[in-house]
Amino acid sequence: EMAQAVSAVELPLRTFQTMAPPLCRQPWVLPHIAPLPHALAVEEGLTAIIAEGDSVQLWRESEKTWIDGVVQEIEDAGWLRVVTQFGTELVAPEQAGSLIKKAVRISLIAPGGGVDGNGSVFLELDRSPGFQVDVVGRKSTLYDQYPEGWPGGQAAPNLASFGQDVLRMGVQERTDCWVFGSRGGQVVLPVLWRALGDACPPSVVLNAGCAMNLPGTPTVWPREAVTIMLMGGHDWFRGTQPMAQYLGNTVRCVGADNRTTAVLYIPEMTHMPQKEVMGAVIAPLLLAALFWRRSPDDAPLRQLSAAGRALEQLGFASRLLYTGGPGQWQEMQFGPQTPDTPAKPLSPRASKPPRQPPVVPLGTAPAVLPMATVAALTPEKHRELAAQALREADALVVQARHPEEVQAMRQRLLEFAAGQEGDAYAAEGDSEGKQSPKPAPQPSQPQYSAHAQGPNRMQAAVPMLSRGSGHVQAPPRTQAAAPVLSRGYQQVQPQSAPPIGVHRPQQVAYGAMPLRAPYPSQCAPGQECQGGGGCPASCPRRWHR
Repeated sequence: EMAQAVSAVELPLRTFQTMAPPLCRQPWVLPHIAPLPHALAVEEGLTAIIAEGDSVQLWRESEKTWIDGVVQEIEDAGWLRVVTQFGTELVAPEQAGSLIKKAVRISLIAPGGGVDGNGSVFLELDRSPGFQVDVVGRKSTLYDQYPEGWPGGQAAPNLASFGQDVLRMGVQERTDCWVFGSRGGQVVLPVLWRALGDACPPSVVLNAGCAMNLPGTPTVWPREAVTIMLMGGHDWFRGTQPMAQYLGNTVRCVGADNRTTAVLYIPEMTHMPQKEVMGAVIAPLLLAALFWRRSPDDAPLRQLSAAGRALEQLGFASRLLYTGGPGQWQEMQFGPQTPDTPAKPLSPRASKPPRQPPVVPLGTAPAVLPMATVAALTPEKHRELAAQALREADALVVQARHPEEVQAMRQRLLEFAAGQEGDAYAAEGDSEGKQSPKPAPQPSQPQYSAHAQGPNRMQAAVPMLSRGSGHVQAPPRTQAAAPVLSRGYQQVQPQSAPPIGVHRPQQVAYGAMPLRAPYPSQCAPGQECQGGGGCPASCPRRWHR
């Protein structure tokens, strides 16, 4: 009723092709607390979750054909109201799986996910018939920080609290498959695993951040979790580890009873995967994760191999490690395998100049928006969304029947508006960073660091609107960049590589490997920096802090 009231007051008449739900149906404002109905997926053999505002195809029995439509509303009893060119039709929940067909929904976690670096790839994926990509949150916001217990970590808001917000919004209920990258795989995915366990939707994890020797609460790998990790030999997450140790430490993080995990290792891939690499592998890896979730006993070798063959056609060699059963790792190779070369550490970044403080309070409410919308977002567009949320809040007149629910929705709309102001401020900071001059080249390092500098976070002290109240608080003015830990810290001789047998599975064994403390050394004043992460302020080259 509240959503319909806002629609009647605020939204102009739309054709069904362009109709979109109002912001009061954003997951932050109206969380998904119950499972949503499923439709047939465009990809044969799969199903897809239906949410309000989704573009779908509806089977029209009288004409024996599929027609385009949009899901206007999902009623409490599960009935779906679908708007088509012929009018509005009601579909019973038990018929949705046969009368409605749609793309599978990919929820891309924005912090670390490469929305900017590989935005064109995700946009192309979103335009394909079989996928729709939703972006959850935004990078460079107040919550895009490592949590307490991590080097340089901070109290909430941080990536852990962002993960809790993702759960509170019920994004998992509308997600067919996740995509994480970098710090999102390190922090956000383990938060979801701890809360959801085996019920967590399948994940494609760029950089394999979830399979690292991480600070804080140990990561518990769910037994039935479907996880496909994309790893690069030129990724600074690797640190100084030889390839065999890098892969061995990764697979040992996976639970021994898990049978639904795969690793695609590309020796030439960087931390931000090259566009041609992402464009070649993202669709088959997503399909592999979805089919594996449907049939846990059958490794999706057709889809996994398709990714390796696509890379081979582009001139990239790769190795595929996957579980053929609980704890039974097998390997396939694609393309001529090249000699192992070390990864370069992350180059030092120039400090961002101080920014003017914001003129309005900033919030941390994450938005869930289609990739096509995110690709066109500017600071002005974020502020237009904030203004729309305020108008919708004003349109909600207190009703005698549901005064408490209306007031709660009004409050969440105000929080969403403040969150869009925070996104606008972050977008302005990112835009200024792109225009800043690049730092001067640094002299070559005598040895690689076992720790690397993480991405810069919000640097200016900004007022923050705490969730659920109008209270404004100011975070500390100091900003500590959070280093990202590499997987292993003890170097061993690389294991002998198996013979080059392309596309031929073989058993591989990765035994136990001891790990040493994450901070092997500290630099004394005037001493050459060893990259340990615990150096005093007198260290002349302490950018890794």
